Amino acid sequence: MRTVTLWQDKVPEREKWSNCIWSIAFKPDGSQIIVAAGNRVLVYDATDGDLVHSLKGHKESVFCVAYSRHGKKFASGGADKQVIIWTHKAEGILKYNHNESIQCLAYNPVTQQLASGTASDLGLWSPEQKSVSKRKVNSKILSMSWTNDGLHIALGLFSGHVSIRDKFGEEKADIVRQSPIWTLAWNPVQTKTDPTDVLVVGCWDQTLSFYKVSGQEYGREHRLEFDPCSVDFFSSGDYFVLGGSGKKVQLWSREGVLLGDLGERDDWIWSVAVRPRQNNVVIGCNDGSVVMYQVVFSTVHGLYQDRYAYRDVMTDVIIQHLVTEQKVRIRCKDYVKKIAVYKDRLAVQLPDKVLIYEVSHDDPLDMHYKNIEKIKQRFMCSLLVVTTHHIILCQERKLQLYSFHGVLEREWNLDALIRYIKVVGGAPQREGLLVGLKNGHVMKIFVDNAFPVTLIKQATAVRCLDLSCRRKKLAVVDETSNLLVYDLDSQQLLYQEPNANSVAWNTEMEDMLAYSGSNMLCIKTGSFPPHMQKLQGFVVGFKGSKIFCLHYISMQTIDVPQSASLYRYIEKKDFETAYRVACLGVTEADWRLLALDALQSLRFDIARKAFIRIRDVRYIDLLNRITQQYGNKSSLTHEEEQLVTAQVLAFQGKYSEAAQHFSRAKAYHMAVEMYTELRKWDEAKHWAQQGEKAVPRAPAALTSNATGPMNGDKVMASLGEEVPVPPPLMPEENTVAQGLILKQAASSEEDGDLRAAGEMYLTAGQHRKAVEIFVKISAVDSLIEVVRQLPNTETQLLQMAVKAFRQQQQFSFAKEAIVKLGDVGQLIALHMESHRWDEAFQLSNQHPEYAAQIYLPWAEWLAFNDRFDDALDAYKKAKRPDLSLQMIEKLTHNAVVERRFKDAANYFWRLSLELVSVPPPEGLTPEQALRRNQRLEENFWELRRRADIYYAYSYIHAYIQEPFTTLLPENVFNCALYLWNILASSAFTAQPVGQLLQEAQTTASEAEARLFERIKAEQAAQGQQGASRGHLLREVPLGISRVYILYALAKQAQSLGAFKLARMAYDKLQVLRVPPTWQHQIDLSCLAIRSKAYSDQDDLLPVCNWCMTTNPLLRSNLDSCINCGHPFLRTFLGFDILPLVEFYPDSDIPIEEALKLIALEPNARAERNSDGWRESTRGGAEVMSLDQGPMPGDEGGTDLFVQKMLDAASYFVPGEPYTPVRIDRETLAELRPQEVYTVDFRKFSSLLPVRFFRSMIPEVAIAVCSSCGNFFHQETWELEFLQNKCCPYCGSKDIDSARPGQEKKDKPLYAPLSI
Repeated sequence: MRTVTLWQDKVPEREKWSNCIWSIAFKPDGSQIIVAAGNRVLVYDATDGDLVHSLKGHKESVFCVAYSRHGKKFASGGADKQVIIWTHKAEGILKYNHNESIQCLAYNPVTQQLASGTASDLGLWSPEQKSVSKRKVNSKILSMSWTNDGLHIALGLFSGHVSIRDKFGEEKADIVRQSPIWTLAWNPVQTKTDPTDVLVVGCWDQTLSFYKVSGQEYGREHRLEFDPCSVDFFSSGDYFVLGGSGKKVQLWSREGVLLGDLGERDDWIWSVAVRPRQNNVVIGCNDGSVVMYQVVFSTVHGLYQDRYAYRDVMTDVIIQHLVTEQKVRIRCKDYVKKIAVYKDRLAVQLPDKVLIYEVSHDDPLDMHYKNIEKIKQRFMCSLLVVTTHHIILCQERKLQLYSFHGVLEREWNLDALIRYIKVVGGAPQREGLLVGLKNGHVMKIFVDNAFPVTLIKQATAVRCLDLSCRRKKLAVVDETSNLLVYDLDSQQLLYQEPNANSVAWNTEMEDMLAYSGSNMLCIKTGSFPPHMQKLQGFVVGFKGSKIFCLHYISMQTIDVPQSASLYRYIEKKDFETAYRVACLGVTEADWRLLALDALQSLRFDIARKAFIRIRDVRYIDLLNRITQQYGNKSSLTHEEEQLVTAQVLAFQGKYSEAAQHFSRAKAYHMAVEMYTELRKWDEAKHWAQQGEKAVPRAPAALTSNATGPMNGDKVMASLGEEVPVPPPLMPEENTVAQGLILKQAASSEEDGDLRAAGEMYLTAGQHRKAVEIFVKISAVDSLIEVVRQLPNTETQLLQMAVKAFRQQQQFSFAKEAIVKLGDVGQLIALHMESHRWDEAFQLSNQHPEYAAQIYLPWAEWLAFNDRFDDALDAYKKAKRPDLSLQMIEKLTHNAVVERRFKDAANYFWRLSLELVSVPPPEGLTPEQALRRNQRLEENFWELRRRADIYYAYSYIHAYIQEPFTTLLPENVFNCALYLWNILASSAFTAQPVGQLLQEAQTTASEAEARLFERIKAEQAAQGQQGASRGHLLREVPLGISRVYILYALAKQAQSLGAFKLARMAYDKLQVLRVPPTWQHQIDLSCLAIRSKAYSDQDDLLPVCNWCMTTNPLLRSNLDSCINCGHPFLRTFLGFDILPLVEFYPDSDIPIEEALKLIALEPNARAERNSDGWRESTRGGAEVMSLDQGPMPGDEGGTDLFVQKMLDAASYFVPGEPYTPVRIDRETLAELRPQEVYTVDFRKFSSLLPVRFFRSMIPEVAIAVCSSCGNFFHQETWELEFLQNKCCPYCGSKDIDSARPGQEKKDKPLYAPLSI
């Protein structure tokens, strides 16, 4: 370690102000230095010491300066009690005051908080706060320092106390010393072994001590010979510098080891600072001088073969194994001056002793060192080496030999200065030293011999030297950068190379060395030119293929393959030396190259060792066979050499050349074997023909069991592997070419080339084998060719082909094969599988016995492709109505789940029609059939009611969900009220649809059992329904929301004046879970409705068209009259009540006669009254009059229907089931066809009735859908048809039949199904 003074400056005295340098600080990037000198703040350029700024902000002496961690501002404080904040451009931006002079400043490294210390308080200021927070202290603050994480600050007080506080100023620990604490500093970097912050405290009792954040002492206290005034750490935290009254700057390790003096001045050193991330130190003295030093840390290391030791942090020694990259650290806890390594020994020189270490075990890779000796003497030397039992000290021209006990045993005085010394090995206590002198002499000294031996004398000074592994050659690098290599036996210069600064012989090969120079690495082997590559550093070792290079203070291990040297020796056919070079370290490809070249040169021993290195078993096996065959012969004939060369070439993949060599050796059969194993059949046939021409009997090996290379169960292949020999060919296949074809087929099958094997079997006429192979590999194009060649009798093979074609979906090929088989049923199944229904039905027409098996798959295919109407017809033809019902049920469920409620209503309507059209099961008794028909009719109306509910709910759902609506408030109100009255009725049941459908599909016994179970369940549930129904709606169909219905009902009822109904709806909403966004509005509306009258407007109350009873809005009887039970018939586009009354002809009048009577024209009716008189009542008396219209004052005029209706109403008993008005023939004849609406459900099923309705207000134009039987206002009905071209309920497209008195034949029963 040494120091260099980079620059210095002396601040002149100005007037009354002293030029003492009280404080120094670096800018965080190290580019500037701020100095507190007199009453000014000086800014220096850190590189060259130029004064950049002289700032005059203070009126009194400046005592302290500090730079913020981000480098954008710095602060200064002094005797004028002011703290000034400056920008990095030397511009003052802020100042604040204390009551006492400012003694020290410190910026928090994390938060940029500035701490200022005075004689009485501690100030904390940050840019984001307006005022300075101050805390009282008991003594003057002389120094302060933040931890690197900014969480704690240490204060050094004049009273001798060290106060450790948090970032808010609260005291956490107190350390008591005996004298003022003038300086302290936290170590900026924590160690891995002890991750804690360490505080260095300089006390004016001339001590240096260390503490933790907790106040606990860390390490021992160090006694100084002066008063410490300033301390600062290097950025790495490994060292700190200390200055004070001793007028010296000292360097210490982080553990408190004094490493030496960096410089000495003529006066006290008040301040020191370390340049960030550099080894520069600046000091400020009492005499006003500012000095910048550069600390140069020298490299102290030692190397022996693959063990390298070097100094770290000046006090530790690290031993590195250059091959395994293992590292071991030895903590010496003192300044390490010299290091020496030899075998298992390590010597470390400290200032007052030398430590000797030894490896614990004999393992060459062991890295555990233990201390075996201490030589407690102070030595002065320039070089240190160690042997097994001695250390050797070099002092200019003198070498001294000391034992491990510190005894001087021998001394050598040489003629010139010693420039290089190295231990070259030897027996213990007889080791030899290689010494290079400045006069150019190279000496060899043995530790047990007092007389040096001169090896070489040359004219230039020695810089570096090394001895070869056999000690026969010496390499010397002189001061002129020349490498000179000498033969020690003859003392002759063998060769020299320029541009060398270091050299090292390979420790495993005599003729190989490496040297470096001019940023190049050169490897020289024997007399060949050196191989060069780029390298930075010095070569210090060469072992095998690893070169050890020292670059500055780091040792690098470079793997250098010896390929270049290997190639040169192979070219010279020097296989022995080439093998030794390869053993140093080459790639697998280089080993293979050496082995093959040696094998071709018939150097079997070298080839065997090389192949063993790369573990090539095939070539080793080849060598074993060759040596077994020719091992006893001293020399080989020409043909034998050709055979050996051919086999080697075959192993290398050079088959053409190998075949040529086989032919030269007259071994054509081996060429045929080789190409047969390679599956190169054309070449094999060629060489077989060549062999026939040359040796006519040679091909017999392929067709008989004669002796020869192909004889026996197995033959040795030319590639060194045993392969089974195919069985002898049949006598008729007696040609070589034909035998090779069959072998080719068998080998192709073994190798997995099944297509080629199948084609060859097909050529040979082996159809079964060909079919099996083509089926296995799914080669349908080849398989159809086989099918076309097969006769019709090969049914098994044709069936195999058909199965393969169907699996691969090759239906045209499958059809061709089936036609060849003549199997009609299988052909129809093929058409169904390929969805070619037209062809399937065409075949079924020709073969009716197969028709039944087509309809069910066809129906499933139609349903899968969304052709539901066709699927229904197909299910019926397949006699599977259960599947038809299941399909519609799934569509219904999906529509509900997907919120397509109009579609769900249409599906429920379709489901009800399909339910009543299901044929009865076989085996039913008349009584069971009657009960089944009754249940089917009930289920029909139940499903019809479900369809009505979902249809009505679709408007409510659209009203709630969609942002805009075209519905009038009255329509929404009527729709919601209709839904609530239906769902709240006790007659409504939420029975699952699946149970309703099962009753139509059960057998006789199952139907009987199910009937009793249903009756029992209904009786058990009657009591619960009365309690659970009403207006609670505990059961609703899937997908229907009570909240939506009540919300729409409440909102529209409130706007229309039905306040009683609205209050009920809002009360129900209070107990239901509503969307959070609605809750506030509902609460407000619930409060507002209580201010209204508890009644509904009279014009909103419905009046029964039969009994003229005014009904309440809420009715739990399926939206019927509370008096007579007549259902309110609503239009299904608006849901307002229509003036319709249901009637039914007397039981003795057939339906057809009733329809004819209704259809009579008015003039036809007049003809039936022969005398023209008409009976009526007027004034309470019965009157007969001519038919000229009603007279004034008539009660009811002459309308017999009204009279019948009023008479039936007068006899109605509340509580009895509702029955329509019964009318006779005369009344039927009186009815006008335009006023009567007939809904004939018999067209769907004979189980369903015909329903009759009369309009009580003919002026109201009403339309009825002849398909679904729902009523509409004529105008809205026609508008809907103009828009959608169909009935909104059932989807029927027939508008003409919707007018009363009209019927249209051949119209569809329902609209097509859709998703």
